This record gives sequence, C-alpha cells and structure tokens, in this order.
Amino acid sequence: MVNKAVVKNVLSGDTVILRGKPRPNGPPAERLLALSNVQAPRLGSTSRSDEPFGFESREFLRKLLVGKEVSFVPEYTTTTQREYGSIYLANGENVQELGVKAGWLKVREGGKTTSEDKQDVLDRLEQLQNEAQAAKVGMWNDTEKGIRDISFTFEKDPHAFLNKYKGKPLNAIIEQVRDGSTFRVLLLLPDNTQQIITLSLSGIKAPTCKRDNAEDGAVSEPFGEEAKYFVESRLLQRGVKVVLEGLSQGQTFVGSIQHPAGNIAELLLSQGLAKCIDWSITLATSGPTPLRNAEKLAKEKKLRLWRNFVAKAPTETNEFDATVIRIISGDMVLVKTKNGGIEKKIQFASIKQPPRGAGSTAPTSKSKDVKEVGYQFEAREYLRKKLIGKQVHVAIDYHKPAQEGFEAKDCATVIQGSQNVAEQLVLRGLATVIRHRKDDDNRARHYDQLLLAEKKAEEQQKGVHSPKELPVTRIVDASESAAKARQFFTFLKRAGKLSAVVEYVSNGSRLALWIPKENCRVSFVLSGVRAPRVGRTTTDKSEPFGQEALDYVSQKCLQHDVEVEIENVDKVGSFVGSLFIQSENLAVSLLERGLATIHEYSADESHHVNQLYGAERQAKNEKRGLWAEGISEEVEQTNTNTSTGPNREYIDVVVSEILSGSHFYVQKVTDEIQKLEALMKELDEYYSSRPSDPTFKPRVGDLVCAKFTEDDGWYRAKIRRISHEGIEVHYIDYGNSETLSSAR
Repeated sequence: MVNKAVVKNVLSGDTVILRGKPRPNGPPAERLLALSNVQAPRLGSTSRSDEPFGFESREFLRKLLVGKEVSFVPEYTTTTQREYGSIYLANGENVQELGVKAGWLKVREGGKTTSEDKQDVLDRLEQLQNEAQAAKVGMWNDTEKGIRDISFTFEKDPHAFLNKYKGKPLNAIIEQVRDGSTFRVLLLLPDNTQQIITLSLSGIKAPTCKRDNAEDGAVSEPFGEEAKYFVESRLLQRGVKVVLEGLSQGQTFVGSIQHPAGNIAELLLSQGLAKCIDWSITLATSGPTPLRNAEKLAKEKKLRLWRNFVAKAPTETNEFDATVIRIISGDMVLVKTKNGGIEKKIQFASIKQPPRGAGSTAPTSKSKDVKEVGYQFEAREYLRKKLIGKQVHVAIDYHKPAQEGFEAKDCATVIQGSQNVAEQLVLRGLATVIRHRKDDDNRARHYDQLLLAEKKAEEQQKGVHSPKELPVTRIVDASESAAKARQFFTFLKRAGKLSAVVEYVSNGSRLALWIPKENCRVSFVLSGVRAPRVGRTTTDKSEPFGQEALDYVSQKCLQHDVEVEIENVDKVGSFVGSLFIQSENLAVSLLERGLATIHEYSADESHHVNQLYGAERQAKNEKRGLWAEGISEEVEQTNTNTSTGPNREYIDVVVSEILSGSHFYVQKVTDEIQKLEALMKELDEYYSSRPSDPTFKPRVGDLVCAKFTEDDGWYRAKIRRISHEGIEVHYIDYGNSETLSSAR
C-alpha cells in the first residue's frame, strides 16, 4: 500500500523519520522508516566515530528528502520492530536506486525478500552498485578517506571560540530542535572542521518542551509543542547561516539564524509563540526593533501566549514640555511644566544612578567636608551642565507607587533636543539599566536603546564598567569656621573673578557656592544689599517679598554656572562679594526689582557702588517690590534698625601724599589746619636755635622731630626703620617718608 508523508529528518544515509498531516489537537504523528535492501555507513556519536563516508551518505539523503512530500511503501518489520520499506520522490524515482547509483548506499548482503518478484529489485540494485564501483563515485572513491573532523561535545574555551567567530555567518545544519528557541546545531567551520553546539536564539524565549527522556509527570509549557513544531517544519536539518553573538550565564551560545525564507525569531514572535527577553535582545544582529515590533503585533492580535494580554490605557497628561530647574540626583530631576508652571519630580525610567562607593562621607557626618567615591558626582555634573535651565520633553512611562519609606515617583523618558538623556547617561557609564521582570510592561519606552547603550559602554569600559579604581571627589568647606575662612580668603580674593556653581539658596542674598578651581565650598553673601528674611517654618513669618526674592534667585541661579568676586569675609566665615550670571550683577538685579535694599556699609565698600545705588533709585521711582505703596515705610524703618555703617558725610580735603594709585594721605580742610601750621612754626623756631644732641640713640617707633630735606623745616615724625644707610622716618602730619642721618 502506497502512503504519503513529509520527510521530517534524516537519521543516516538509509533511515528517515516521516511526518504525517497536522492534527487539530497536537503535532502530527511520526514514523521511522529504514530503506529496504540497502545500507549506509553509520554516523558517529559521542561514543563512537563515523564510518567512512557516513556523513556524506547522510548529507546526500538529507538534501534529497528533508521537507519534501514523498510516497513510501512499508515492506517488512524486523524482530527489533524496525520498519523497512521503499521511498519514492514526487516524480516516481526510487530513493534506494538513486542512493546506490550515486555511490552513497550499498546493497545489503542477504537482502530479505518476500517473493520472487522482489528479486528483480535486488538485481537492479546490484547492477547500479557495479556501475557506481566502476565509476568510483561516492564511497567507492579510493582517493578520499571519507572521514570528517568533528567534535560532538564542546570542550574548547567558549569565550575564545566566540571571539574568533563572533558576527561571522557560519554554514550550519539544525540537527535538533529542543524547543522553539533552543537548538542543537552542527557548525561547518571555515577550517573544514565541524563542531556540535547548543544555540539559543538571541532576544527571544519560546515555551519549553518535555524532553524525550524526561521523568514521568514532566509536561511541556503551554504552546511549547506548537512552537517546536513551528520551527521543526521550517528549519530542522535545513542548511542555514548561524551568527554567534554572545554567551549565556550557562556558557550556552546565543545567536541568530539566517535563512532565505526569513528570520525565525521574528516569525515566532509574530505568531505569539515566543516572547522577547531583555538580557539578550541587544545581541541580535538585526537589532531589537524588529523583534519588539513582531511581539507588539502578536500582543495586539492576542495570539497564543498573549491571549490574555491587556494593553495599558494611555493617559492624556503623560507627555508635556517643561524646564529643568534642579538636579536632585544622578537619575532624578525637578522640572517646571511649561503650561501651568507646576513643579514635578521626574525619575528617569528604567535606569539607576551609580552606587556610592565605600569610603564616601556619610550624610550624618559632623565634618562639612565632602568625599564622594564613585560616579554619582560625575553623573550629577553631567546632568547639571546638560539640562539645568533647559527646556525638555517629558514622556511619562509608568508610575512607581510609594513603598518602604520611598515616595511615589513618576518615571519618564526625558528628551533634550533630539537626545534621550537617560540613554546618554548609560552610554557614558554614568547609569545602569534596570532589569525588569519578564512580563513587566512598566519600563522605558525606548528600553532596548538603553540596553544597547549599556552594551556599548561595557565594551568601551566607560564609567562604572571601567576596571580602574573608582574616582574620588573631595570638596573642602571653606566656611566651616571663621579661622578656616580666613585661610582661604587671601588667595580667593587675589584670584579676582572665579567660576562657581550655586549649590543652594538660603534667601535672596545668601547662597552656598562650589568653586571648582579651588575645590572648595563656601557660604556666600552678596555685598551691598540686604534681602528680606525668609521664614524657616510655617509659624515663622517671612519679611515682605522675602519668598519672592528667594524664588527669583533660585530660578535664576540655582545649579547654574556663575562668576564671583570675593571682597571680604565676615566674622562667621561667610564670604562677601559680587556674583555675576551671564555678566549680570545679581545684587543689581535684585535692587532693580525691589527685592532687596542697599546695605550702606558694604555697598560703600563695593566696587559697584554706583550701580547699586542707581538700581535702588530706579526701583523706588517705579515703586517695584519693596518700594510699593504701604511697604516702603516698613522697609525704611527696617533699614534704619539694621544698618551698622556710618552716615554718609562729604568733607573737603587736601591730598598731602600719594603712595600709589589706590593709597594716599589727605588733610581735612578745617580750622584745625591753622592750628597745625602754628605748631609747625613753633617747632621750627625751637629746634633751629638748638644744637643737635650727640647722646641721642634712636629706636624704632620713637616719636621725634625731623628736619625735612626739601625745606630744612622741622616736622613731627615717627622712626620706622634703622639701617646702615640711615634712619627712615614717617612724617605723621603729612604722610610722606624719607631716610635721614642721625644729625637731622
């Protein structure tokens, strides 16, 4: 009786497995059939070697039959329940005859026959064998050994093997399908050797199947058998290209299979027979996008594994434009929405900042000096320079509810310009990607790009992936005490304008600065102005416009790059000076808006005194802020009570001596000048009539009368220094100095 079936696979040059028609409740039935009257050389295994030409014989039959529909006639069954028969191609050709003719099969000695008409079949096979022997084809070729160099088990270094062949398409044959995404593969290597490996498809995972030798009670996962059949019907014993891409934790090779008919991984996903897995999806040569798109298609259609899938309901307010106003940590920012001005904390979705290294300053440390080990500081600085004050587009990916003492968080993808900020952090090794649970859809919308960025950072050994020691950042608190501040004051003042970063704003005129060049942190007070006080608690009332001044300075300066000029240091260690942001004097800006008042004593000492007074006059004229109706009287009273400087007074003077461009002596033009001139006249007359005292022994600091060389007049003086050149004196009434002999 003639039957039809599809050849599933070829076990050897004379034995095949036939597959029937698919059944509605499972994979089709299978049937093993050996070719009657012929035999092929045996293939090797882990326990024995190939017989000569065993592989070539198998390959002849594999290429001839696998995946094709054939006709077969069962003829007899041996005592070992092995069934023998004949197989015919669609065109009617007998497979035994084709194999014998090609020299890959030989006639079985003592072939079993059931009737005399079968003798004709044996005679025909004998004739074909004689012709093959004469032509020296197939196994009858005496110039070939027919022995292949194959390793049935992998005993090499998998990392070295991967490095050698990674990314290179290798000729291969799929020998076994364990489940929809795991195979036993024969690699046909370029050096004419062969290697059997276990290969897992990168980026996907199909349901597992029950092993043939599994214990009783073991079952396949849902859709496992269907996925296995799906792959077997397309790839089993087909010639393919395998691209090795990585290794699993169990040292199993991970890679992709290239076939002219398409990508089997994408096909499995699109049919709902597999799911994407994060840990290997970035290894896929085709990239994550085609795999995710295929899975998305199956989800939308609710196919097989996704039959119970429920899509997340989109919200109307999950995307908005905002301005970054503060960097909270290496993975969190504070933004203010463009429409409505609402402040929101945003955590970057699916990433986390680098861990704090051992030896870092504890938050509860008594010392205000900072020591940070690791990449957290660098991550915050990168975000500050890139984002602070910039407009971004925020797309909320998921909401993380409050738990274990942590507040609820909105986790989002933040785009600045055309760049995904989280991706840029990961790319620089300044953040790592969170590995979500397999079925957890609460993840960044561009999660695969984050994984690819992390893979690249690992390859380039960037940031946290570097084998080098963790970087250490040390910042000294120069304002920890007044004595410490005075040590820093000299060179900070001498440096002129210094670049700084505003770390904190206490009120409109008091800030905390980090000065990178000197690697120190200082408490800083704006010179020449006083901002209204801000209440520290809900019961502590703020002064008028105190909160407005704080908000203005915070918005304008917090975490921005600024320039400062240090002018003085106060008794508690705070540094006093001027602050400029983009060349704009912050004290002047506060005064112009009526958010501060002049502090006369320090304003008079400032290099910008005219600008300060002019700005306050402008605010008064325009009645802005503190100078509005009903508030200005209170401000005037406050300034009167708090001012510690002297009243402004203009006097007439005569410059008596100029020492340098910034130092000179003056005499007040008052009635006291006439008294001084009379005194000088009396001194001159008295000492001119007296001889010099030979016993006089001058000492530094003595008050004396000295004879000025230009007019030979006598004036009051103080001895400054005594040397072999003479005695240096300072004329205390005029400010000039000269060196004289002891006789004068």
